[in-house]
Amino acid sequence: MEYTDVPFDASAHRMLTVDEARARLAATEPLQFFTFVTGPDEDSGEVRDIAVEYGDEWPLAGLTQAAPVWLSLPDTGIVQLTRQAALQVGSTCRVNQRFQEFIPAGILSEIVLWALQSGLGTRELKMLTAGTGEHEGDEVPLVVAQTRATVEPFSNVKLLDTIVAVVRRVCGDAVADGAWIDYKMFHDLEHTSFRVVLPLLQAVIGDEQASNAWCYGIEISNSLIGLKQTIISGYLFCLDSTGGITDFEHGAGGFKRRGSTPEQAYAWTAEAVEEILGGIEVAFKGLAALTEHSVDTDYRNVMAQLFREAPVAKELQLRIIADLEETPGTLTMYDLACASSEAANLDGSTWRDVRTLHDLAGTIVHQGGGMCDGTLPRGCRRLLPEDWEADVSS
Repeated sequence: MEYTDVPFDASAHRMLTVDEARARLAATEPLQFFTFVTGPDEDSGEVRDIAVEYGDEWPLAGLTQAAPVWLSLPDTGIVQLTRQAALQVGSTCRVNQRFQEFIPAGILSEIVLWALQSGLGTRELKMLTAGTGEHEGDEVPLVVAQTRATVEPFSNVKLLDTIVAVVRRVCGDAVADGAWIDYKMFHDLEHTSFRVVLPLLQAVIGDEQASNAWCYGIEISNSLIGLKQTIISGYLFCLDSTGGITDFEHGAGGFKRRGSTPEQAYAWTAEAVEEILGGIEVAFKGLAALTEHSVDTDYRNVMAQLFREAPVAKELQLRIIADLEETPGTLTMYDLACASSEAANLDGSTWRDVRTLHDLAGTIVHQGGGMCDGTLPRGCRRLLPEDWEADVSS
């Protein structure tokens, strides 16, 4: 297809370069690991020589930053934990994460010690380490996550590099070199999501105004420690508003981690990205088709139905409706998708908020068919299926 050439200037300052995103991801990599066994010594039955220390200020540390929490473990010695790793260890020891940060550090230390020495029984745990921490002036390994012993971490850096490499091979150097990372990026050891935006793969939707220029991209979410599947899909990004839409038509679903190796995950990623990039023209056509479906007098009804299908927070629902009320001209399904996508730009949005709103906008594009207008007998005024056709035989 032929692409438009709207310059990506107004919003570029908010975005991350690929190198900046890679640096953020690399802060928790490369990962090494060690394992240890909880419960009494299986041979002697004696209590294992474990020590636990929580400093009073440990909940104040950044989630992925070193916290004043240390473990002394047989065969490993003393290690320091990030706050996220400490929360994971506490959860493994059956202590709710919010409760961990509520109770005094001394009491939490005793609970975790008891669980590791006897309460959990015999259980193998894996500790992922990256970089170094400090204990009484000495460098010690820094634990950044605690997982099940069977978990194989998938590198977020490798996933990013794989996506860019496939874009370069399929779309050329200029497209790959012009890639940006959407500023709505989230990263910790439990959840990482980012979107590779390709401004050179763009189309203007509707009235040929630069504000309606959209480009394509790739959206990925991953859990380094295996809490969730790795998911990849296409992504539509507005160059002006920086709103984003998940392209449900072109996605690879989730990669099953059980029994899979990191190398298999990276190969699957490359294959998925190549397949997704083959659907760019279809994605733009689907977005453009929304401009033909007017919902001017029924947009509240349409959004109410969509909100029942999507877990959008109430305050975000109100924001979308308010934006639609201020939109000039005749409202179409395209306007509904835009308002939903732009709500994800709000400061303070969580990764779940962003994903839900991108998915909501993607649902509108995927739905595509507008709603029953009530002109047919017993017209239900509900959203029509994407492939709906009127039965006029009777």
